[in-house]
Amino acid sequence: MKKIIPVALCALLPVSGFAAETTASTTNIFDNTRFFMEYGASIFSSAGAKEKIDGQTMSDADTTSINSGTSLSIGADFDGIQLAFTPSYSDQEDISVFDLGLKLDIPFMDTKLQPFVSLSAGIGFVSIDSLDVDNEIGFGYGIGAGIKYTFNDNMYIKVGLEYTGVSFSADVYGYDVDISASGFGLTTGLGYRF
Repeated sequence: MKKIIPVALCALLPVSGFAAETTASTTNIFDNTRFFMEYGASIFSSAGAKEKIDGQTMSDADTTSINSGTSLSIGADFDGIQLAFTPSYSDQEDISVFDLGLKLDIPFMDTKLQPFVSLSAGIGFVSIDSLDVDNEIGFGYGIGAGIKYTFNDNMYIKVGLEYTGVSFSADVYGYDVDISASGFGLTTGLGYRF
């Protein structure tokens, strides 16, 4: 029995040494965290809107008018995965939306040219001149995909296609109005990591 214990301990030493070495070589996602700023511009070419008044659908229209929007993202880059606070503004004919959201970009590869997917959610403040709606709160969402090209360790550009939507309710001339709109947009971004 006395000889079995030292033999068993000798058998476990290489395993415990390997486990300690493996644990020491793993990295934490927060070890390479950096901060970034990104300026973006978008051109939306396809959008649909639906209006309901007191629960009855009044209009359901698709528009092909082009509108533009800009955004500024400020956030953290966790070794390529970016989480950002993204205030943005867009204006189309008599509708304007100021949005405060969060956006998550997840890359597929760790190369200079990276495909990525993005998810976003937030709240928006909607104004519609023709309905006398001023800064009503709505909820927005988005999903997209694109390509990111890294020039160097600090600068990059992005191009992508994004599907976004917003919905809100308002009291218009004594009626309960529900409006939802969604559409596809071509997005671009120029970013700097520090």
